[in-house]
Amino acid sequence: MFFKEWEILIVDDEPDIIQVSRLAMRHFEVYGLPLKLHTAKSKAEALQVFSASPAGMPAIAVAFIDVVMETDTAGLDLCQSLREEHGNRVTQLFVRTGQPGMAPERTVLDRYDINGYFTKVEATEDKLYSLVKSGVRQYLWNVMALGTSLMITNAITAGESRAAVIDATRKTFQGFHFIGDAPIESRSIQAGFFIGDQLLGGRGLSAEQAEALRQRLSTIQGKKLGDEGDTYAQEGNTLLIRVPLGPWPGGIAFVAQTTFAPPESVVVLYHRMLKGVATLIQRAKD
Repeated sequence: MFFKEWEILIVDDEPDIIQVSRLAMRHFEVYGLPLKLHTAKSKAEALQVFSASPAGMPAIAVAFIDVVMETDTAGLDLCQSLREEHGNRVTQLFVRTGQPGMAPERTVLDRYDINGYFTKVEATEDKLYSLVKSGVRQYLWNVMALGTSLMITNAITAGESRAAVIDATRKTFQGFHFIGDAPIESRSIQAGFFIGDQLLGGRGLSAEQAEALRQRLSTIQGKKLGDEGDTYAQEGNTLLIRVPLGPWPGGIAFVAQTTFAPPESVVVLYHRMLKGVATLIQRAKD
């Protein structure tokens, strides 16, 4: 929703493989956004690329990793390091090998937390397109799911008072890196979070801009999200999700100017987050 491009990493010690992969993927798009390709020739170089986003949700959406590089298992060691030592559960890791006998598919899939396996012979343009497309979609889901769950978790642990829940929600939103630690030139965060008529936090939008966007989208016939008055309105790349909240006019709402029309699965995630926060506020003590 807030990306300008998708960051893809190719890890291989064969320059020809990297060049062919670059050519094959040069015109790929996902949700209408282009790819930004990174390359590495070893486990160490790949970890340096990942270290550009050292915390939170890594910017690399998909990585294609050769098995045999500086050692016979360098690629697999890289996957294990990313998952276990660096805690990266977000990037979609696809292992590819020119020597499948050295790393049988079932053995690799059973032992390592990877998202796919294929041989270099299978690495056609269509195959790469399929993996990039599916990988980015899953990466987006992972990022949004982790972000919205963080909002709910912080609201739950804030305490029993309504003011504490609202304050935790505000602080989480204001400090929320919607796409993790991707470079600023790769993202465009324009969003606002409302409780009633109060803007709790805005990213990339002034209070006036957020309110104007909310007012404009409020005039659009919203689509139902359940049977309790929850709705969302979407116009092009703008989005408004609203959940009724007791005496607060307008309820609790999330408004955004996005870089692409978010898929319904992401809309559902944000709705569940708003619903959870609304429920906590209603149950909290004054």
